[in-house]
Amino acid sequence: MVEQRDIDIIFRNPINWERFRNKTILVTGATGRLGMYIVEALIKADIDWNLSLNILALARDEKKLRQLLGNSLELPNVHILVQDITEPIQWKTDIHYIFHTAGAASPLDFTNYPVDTLWGHVQGTRNILELARKKGSQKVMYVSTVEIYGQWEKDIGIREDDMGPIHCDEARACYPEAKRLCEAMLASYEKQYGISYIGVRLCHTFGPGISLDDGRAFSEFIRNVINEEDIVLQTDGSAMRTYTYVADAVGAMLVAFTKGKEHYYNIANVENLISIRDLAELIASLDIKGNVKVRYADTGEQKFNYLPFKLGIMNVDKIVELGWKPYVGLKDAFQYTLDSFLQRNKAD
Repeated sequence: MVEQRDIDIIFRNPINWERFRNKTILVTGATGRLGMYIVEALIKADIDWNLSLNILALARDEKKLRQLLGNSLELPNVHILVQDITEPIQWKTDIHYIFHTAGAASPLDFTNYPVDTLWGHVQGTRNILELARKKGSQKVMYVSTVEIYGQWEKDIGIREDDMGPIHCDEARACYPEAKRLCEAMLASYEKQYGISYIGVRLCHTFGPGISLDDGRAFSEFIRNVINEEDIVLQTDGSAMRTYTYVADAVGAMLVAFTKGKEHYYNIANVENLISIRDLAELIASLDIKGNVKVRYADTGEQKFNYLPFKLGIMNVDKIVELGWKPYVGLKDAFQYTLDSFLQRNKAD
């Protein structure tokens, strides 16, 4: 379930909820952190403003889906579709809007299953666009990534029409190259079939519901605090990243969907710019006992195939011009995330 605090954060944004009135909306990846929040936000908006929505939540894991949606499944207009996104999607009636958030996005996937990662994104997006073509859907939202910009050496922020190189002869390229191909697919379906789309390119996005064993640095750091273990840095920790709390990201997505006129919008809380080393120290400081320390890995300890190029910092002027603003700073964001796991452990 999504905390009321996070729903309130989403609703502080200038979202034009009337755009959804009388619509059937499909959300893929409904058990993921983005999909789950979108489903819950739509349910809340429907209740508050009587929008007469039909909400379809698609995910592979029925048990997890039912657990996360809980009592919302008792509502007559909330439906679940249990299937893999790589399989053709079957639904008898109209689907007006699609939020496509499904797809592998963790270093563990990139390292161990690069072929599955690549084709999962490509085939999943093709199935979504084929569904949109057959149903005459009015708009598709696609979740892309800062990684599609490739290597970026300039000191200025990356704008939506910028692009850098990606070394496609490395397996780690499976993720950004898949995302680039999916973006080309969206443009192709629009040109050939008239399917309208809008995309968001996210930086590192996190919050309650993240997996703690997917190989992301911040996930490992949080798990270390929960287990009262030292945080072990796999690199020198100098790389700079921006981090966005999930409720802020979903608020931006809904603003872009309902008000945006461009094809793509960068989404990042640029105030949350921090080095990996300083991030480790910040998360370690959340240990109330003060036992968690930060140290560097010994030679040979590196476990994951990290991104082999420097990521740039995104320029977010376009989404800000639509009225979006992030509300959650770094320390609060990681505190909220840590608290969600600690509360779950108590409940268990």
